[in-house]
Amino acid sequence: MTSHELTQSLNLARALDLVVSSRIINGVLYVYNATGQAKPWESFSAEFPLERLQAMATRSQLRQKLAN
Repeated sequence: MTSHELTQSLNLARALDLVVSSRIINGVLYVYNATGQAKPWESFSAEFPLERLQAMATRSQLRQKLAN
């Protein structure tokens, strides 16, 4: 994953409220959800690859448009 893809993934995950913060501990990037649970980035990105996050964001935008 390139640094651009990492940034894009983190931004989408934050916009979708999947991630509220992140930090590096001993060289490992961890992401935290709203309940404060930490997950290594490798594990999170396996569950939510960039393509899935993009699809989720698109669906969210469509729902917002339909609600208005």
